[in-house]
Amino acid sequence: MKKIEPNSEEQTSLRARQAGLRRIPRRHLLKPGEVTLADCKVRVTMYLDADVLEHFKQRAAAPNMAPYQTQINSELRSIVDRDRHHRSEKAPDHSTLVADEKFIAAVADRVKGLHIKRSARGSAAKTRRGAKNP
Repeated sequence: MKKIEPNSEEQTSLRARQAGLRRIPRRHLLKPGEVTLADCKVRVTMYLDADVLEHFKQRAAAPNMAPYQTQINSELRSIVDRDRHHRSEKAPDHSTLVADEKFIAAVADRVKGLHIKRSARGSAAKTRRGAKNP
């Protein structure tokens, strides 16, 4: 992006003025680091199911509705936001769990209980096999 000083005015060239054109001043002058990924639009080419595209185009045809591309972007944004919310809500920090003595004790008890159940099943199966084959 071309860096422009906020107070400088770019002049419309003589050739452009003669053609009836004029330079439109930039509204947004950003400093480095002020742009985030959520603020940037990226052109992509993708295939959509025809019925999905038609759905959004029909919605966009209604009075005072956003263009269909904007609606698709909004739906995708809501999915991203929902996933981020769920991930931050459900996923505990693993380093915290490893440092939690109660958690480690609970896991050890669970493993011990599973080991005892498997041992009991194995003993019962050996006993049954022994009874069948005297």
